[in-house]
Order: sequence, then structure tokens, then C-alpha cells
Amino acid sequence: MFSNTSAELSLNAPARCISAVTNDTNNHRFLVGTCALPPSHQNGQEYMGGIRAVNPLYLLRYHEEMNEMAVDAQLDFGTDENTHHGEIWSCSSVPMDSRLVITCRSARESSIPSQNAQAETALWRIPESAMREDDIEFYHDEDDMDGNGKSEEISKSMEKICDVELGQGRVTDMQWNPRCIPNRNSFDDAETGTVSSNLLIVQSRSREVCLSMVDCDSSCVVSLDSINLSIPTARGIIPNPPKASWDPHNDHMCAVTLGTSIALVDMRTPSKVINGLKNCHRFGVTDVDYNPNKPSIISSSGQDALIKFWDLRYTASYMEDDYIPNSSAWSRTSPIRTIRGGHNHWATCIKYNAFHDQLLLSGGTDSIANLWRISSISSAPLFDLGDNGDMDEFDADIGSNLDDNDSFAEVAKSQSNDVDNDSYGDDLVGEKSGSGDVNTNDKNAQDIRVLNLEMRDSVYDVAWSAADPWVFASLGYDGNVVVNHVPSKEKYKILL
Repeated sequence: MFSNTSAELSLNAPARCISAVTNDTNNHRFLVGTCALPPSHQNGQEYMGGIRAVNPLYLLRYHEEMNEMAVDAQLDFGTDENTHHGEIWSCSSVPMDSRLVITCRSARESSIPSQNAQAETALWRIPESAMREDDIEFYHDEDDMDGNGKSEEISKSMEKICDVELGQGRVTDMQWNPRCIPNRNSFDDAETGTVSSNLLIVQSRSREVCLSMVDCDSSCVVSLDSINLSIPTARGIIPNPPKASWDPHNDHMCAVTLGTSIALVDMRTPSKVINGLKNCHRFGVTDVDYNPNKPSIISSSGQDALIKFWDLRYTASYMEDDYIPNSSAWSRTSPIRTIRGGHNHWATCIKYNAFHDQLLLSGGTDSIANLWRISSISSAPLFDLGDNGDMDEFDADIGSNLDDNDSFAEVAKSQSNDVDNDSYGDDLVGEKSGSGDVNTNDKNAQDIRVLNLEMRDSVYDVAWSAADPWVFASLGYDGNVVVNHVPSKEKYKILL
């Protein structure tokens, strides 16, 4: 069933991470971690209206027939009252077991977040009673609510299985080996792959990124190897939480964002970093994702409000001015496609559809979540079927240069006065169409923005449902979760 309307649910708490429950292919389930700041005291008074800040993990379920969302469980971290305060920085459902989840939280109360703050990363088991299969209940009696507006019926406590010892540093991303994820093209029960680890954990530590390869099962998490990568310093660059993407076609390779660049890491080699893309985004790379169906193609988003697509087969040029340790080859290649005008501020996140690589999600701090159809560089390009009048075309909306956006033009101009142009690669402002901008005059179907979704706050994460490749969720920083469908017209264009 396809709905033309969105299903929306507000958690009334700040949130930055959402994860689909990947092992549950019968229900649209999502995990959302909240990140409210701990209470502060001044002159003996407490902020936040006198209510202590708690940060539970929410288990949400989307009911497709009713086009509604509800909270199946509000998951607390044990029974100790002191464990409720930590901000949840990252969460990820374990693909081998729908009841397991790994979270990273701040371990001690602090009103000032720090990249070097003590973090608690642990593997948890969700109680079986929380994984409800009955009809969704959308309203609870007021008598069932406690003083914080929490329903006692949905309040559950998780069981801690083990801690993941990673040391100091905020966990900013967790990526599972694609071979572990069911119903994926790269999933094979008989195939063990070339890498024994099944989880890649990314940490941010001041001016460096730590990658930890671990082996996770239902009873323990064992650290196997780690590597530290230095983030190059540059004037005018705001540090971004590092992100990573595991190559679904070569499970020994992954891509990691480092400032304005992307490092390609081979987990089999001692030197680890074997190649990279230099100066991908002028103000910093915010996210990266591999194409699930077409090898050597990755997409990236950045603080320059652009979304770019890269062909890694053009990154083999050796350079003498490598500026990231352990790298042997870096390239300043041009992107094969560039999306302009999709966001008016930072593009914070991107996510390929796991089955149909024509579809891509993006979110930004302009409170916009976009669904794109980028078919021209997909594994199955579409022929022009016409009748695209109800969707945004690149030459009408997306094709506008950054010069048309005064705020970014001014920022780019001010930055260019402070930094050597060579340190950022080619000037992104006013980039010519020949450098890879999307061109609608193509024999393939037009690359278009299918949906333009306005949220109430900045969009920091997006996720595709594990139960249906045509359903996706976007998360606003205010805790607003919105679920949408890919329009049926787009579905049939891709399938037929």
C-alpha cells in the first residue's frame, strides 16, 4: 500500500540518530536515541522546568494499513537512576538479532559536550515484551501516565549484555559488515568474507578519527583492530562528526570522512589507508555512502549544501603532497554528478536505498529532507517515460548554482580570501556543467527530486525501512519522526 500523506510522531525531546531494526522484515520498526542535555543548576534552581533530563531509547513502529506511528516501548538503560542522563550519540540495531542494539552515550553528566568526553558504548538486549506484534495503540489513558508524561505500559528496561571498551571519544557512526545484513545483495550465509569483524565503529577524538573493527555476537563484543587517522587542520573549517560506509562489494574496504576529504581504508593492509578523495566539499564532508548495486560509486554530502557522486576508479593518481598520514595515493578528481540547490544550508546526511540505487535520501540543517531519483549513474538507468510535471526537475530547481544563494556565496567569498585556493581544490561556486553537474538533456530518464519534505527542525538522520524498500523515515533534531512512501509512480518506473 502506498500513501500520499506522511505519518508523523513527535518524541518531544532532541534526537540525532535513527536506526531501522534490520532483522525484522515483517514490521516497520525504528530505534531513535534522544540527546537532551543534562540538568543544570544555577542559584539553586534547575533548568528544563524542574524536570530531570532523561534520554531513553524509543522503539517506534509504523502501521502501514493505518498510516500511523506509535511508540512500542520507551527503553531505559537498566535500573540505576544515574544511567538515565547520558545523551545518546549513536545507536544501531544488530542485524543478526532484532532484539539487540548497540548504543553510545555520554557516561557522565556534563553541560558542555566534548569530543574527548568519556563515553559508554554497550550492547543491550531489548525485552521480548517490547517487540509487540499486536495492533498499534495510539492513545493511552491519562491515568497510565506518570509525572513525566510517560506511559507505564510502554516503559521497559533493557538488559546490558556487555560493554564495548573503546576509550575516550564520541562514537559518531557504526557500520555493519554488509554480509551480516539479511535480504541484501551481498548477504550470504555460507560466505564468511575476507574480514573477520562484522562491525566498524567510528570515534571522534579532537583532531583525529579512530576506527575500531570489532566482532559482535549475541553474548559479547570483541575488539579486533583499530587505526587512528589524523584530520588535517584548515582555517575556516568547522569539524564534522566523522562518518563511514562499508563497501558492500568488497568487505575489506570502507570509506571514512576526514574534514574536507574522504579516506579509503583497506582493513587487510598494515598501512590501512590506501587512497582517498581530496577536497570533496569546501567546508567539510558530513556523510558518505556506497552505491549498493554499482561497484566503485560513492556519494557524499557536505557543509557546502552539495551532494556529490564519485567514481573511485579515478582515484589512482599518486601525489607527493599527501597530507594525511598512512596514505599512499590521493586524487583531486572531479565528481561524476553534483546536486545543487537541494539544500540551502548544510547537507548533513545521505542514504542510498539498499535495493534500488536510483533512490537516495538526503537531509539538511535547512529542515529539509529530500528523496532523489538519480538514475543516470545507477546500475539500471531509466528511460525517459515523460509526464514528470509534478516533480522538481534539476534544470528548474536543483540546477541553480550556489551563486544564487546569497548566504553561501558570501561565505565562499570570505573563505577564499583567507585560504589558498589550492588547499580546497577547484572552486565549487559557479562550477560549470561540464564538471559533472546533473544535465537533463540525456537519453536516460531525468535525475529529479521526487519529494521535498519540510521538517520543523534540522534533519540529522534518515533511514530506510527494513521491511519495505519503499518506506523511509526522517528525523528532526526536535525529535519529530516522519515516515513517507516512495510515490507509486516512481516505484513502477523503477520496477517496470
